[in-house]
Amino acid sequence: MKQLQAEEFNQLYNDVNMPSENADHSSVIQMPYKQFGLKVQKQDEAVEEGNDKLFTGEWMSDYEYYDEHDQDDKSLYGTPDPSIPASNVPCGGCGALLHCIEPNIPGYLPSQLFKGKSKEQLLTTICQRCHFLKHYNVAINVTVSADDYIAMLSAMKTKKALAILLVDILDFPCSIWPGLAEILGPQRPVIVVGNKVDLLPQDCAGYLENVRQCLTKSIIESGFSRNNIKHVSLISASTGYGVEELITKIHNVWGTRGDVYLVGCTNVGKSTLFNALLRSDLCKVQATDLIQKATASPWPGTTIRMLKFPILRPSDYRLYLRTNRLKQEQYIQRANQRLRREQSRAVINPVQHPTLLGHIGRTFENEQEEAFDHFSVTQRSGGPTPILTLNEKNEKYVNSKWCYDTPGVVQPDQILDLLTTEEILLTISKQMIRPRAYLLKTGMTLFVGGIGRIDYLNGPESIRVILYAAHTLPTVICNTSDADALYKDLLGTQLLGVPFGNSDRLDKFPPLEYGPDILVQGTVEKHITICDILLSSAGWIGINLPKHNEAIFRAWTPDKRGIYVRQPALLPNGLALRGKRIRGSLAYRLGETFKPR
Repeated sequence: MKQLQAEEFNQLYNDVNMPSENADHSSVIQMPYKQFGLKVQKQDEAVEEGNDKLFTGEWMSDYEYYDEHDQDDKSLYGTPDPSIPASNVPCGGCGALLHCIEPNIPGYLPSQLFKGKSKEQLLTTICQRCHFLKHYNVAINVTVSADDYIAMLSAMKTKKALAILLVDILDFPCSIWPGLAEILGPQRPVIVVGNKVDLLPQDCAGYLENVRQCLTKSIIESGFSRNNIKHVSLISASTGYGVEELITKIHNVWGTRGDVYLVGCTNVGKSTLFNALLRSDLCKVQATDLIQKATASPWPGTTIRMLKFPILRPSDYRLYLRTNRLKQEQYIQRANQRLRREQSRAVINPVQHPTLLGHIGRTFENEQEEAFDHFSVTQRSGGPTPILTLNEKNEKYVNSKWCYDTPGVVQPDQILDLLTTEEILLTISKQMIRPRAYLLKTGMTLFVGGIGRIDYLNGPESIRVILYAAHTLPTVICNTSDADALYKDLLGTQLLGVPFGNSDRLDKFPPLEYGPDILVQGTVEKHITICDILLSSAGWIGINLPKHNEAIFRAWTPDKRGIYVRQPALLPNGLALRGKRIRGSLAYRLGETFKPR
């Protein structure tokens, strides 16, 4: 079993867990555990691993001194070796000291590329992160320790800078670092960006506004002042949806008054957004070349280096040209909207989902189209001067404002650091979520894989609940009195899915623990979801409770991490998306991604 490699590879291997086109999403089957009163929903099948170069590990052959005989056939990304001490040789791209200890730490090289290499060889080497950026045009995020993360962000307190706080819309507040508002400073201007909105099903016509309000409430509850929140944006960094609007808002509320920092925990999509902004009107035209040169020259800074690009100053004339371009491209947005509506009507295969689409363009395609200004990092006399260094103290760059991509960190409420790479890929949603509805009776338990559990302890004889989680996480329903024995019996099997591995791996996996009992009071109409019960990064369960009724639940996660009650619910009309009830079962068929009109 490979060691955890966290967020950096999630964005590279989006297709690893695409389900089989013939997978049966709706059936519920009886398993030979009748003594438990068990019903199990089938887990989607996953396609075989592809031959993509990035995925198979063949990318290491790009290194000059790589010996393919050193490659472990079972390794996809190269393997770390914590027993080898770090070198005192900085990466030629980002300046972090090269090592093979841990993939999540800046300066990492697989042990196959690090061990036995001379200092002279390492001096001409760049780390894995810079390598992917230079050769594959992909910015790989890295994670750091909690102490380093806090120290890095605390350094912003004395700077005039805008914080772009990225939040995983499928995992909040678990993807918001605790105490972040205090770390950034009480006067810090913040633009909140809810990412992965394309993965949310549409439960009503105005669902995005409901999501925005729910996210804003959570951010304020996390300690941010409403006055400091300059804007709340919903985007999809992977499809481009909402990114142009975000750039316009950055121009309007901030311009180039100071630097811009992308901050957020692991798996929120900072690197994907950084890549998108790198090719947008937020950065200078030559930024791509600049970043590539950063992989071949020293990068001065703190112990933890950050990828960055220079921000293009949004003068009135440039904004005028940008506005004209956006108006001309509105037809693309309208076409995307029509496409989405047509897809929603035509979807037959439940694996295929229509999604929110966007277009990210550029107003200036070459340097000559940019008017000279004192923020420029190149001299216009005699043509552009090649960039040979990234020393910010150089007079050429002293007036530049920069957009930084900060390393990620695992939030204490997340369970991602407990999982291997393969388990993360099964846990994190990569496709639009299709709601799974169940009829729970008092004294029954619903398992979400082996990493989440909810008990219905008391209340009406039966209620309907909706699960929003990755389709690759199977579900199991049983009597609460049998749940402990059942979990012990099924852990490590396909019936629970995650976690998996040998007995040693499963013995070390933290047990499911529960927090305080959750009292839910019905205050709205029968078909409205009253609240969400979050199960850390595994997903959440929407509770539908008739008005004037009360119900008591108990939620379980590994080490009781990330158990929250979110009220109002993120998708209050989600019950309208449910499929038909399966005869003789407690489950409904897979729901729709759009509310029928």
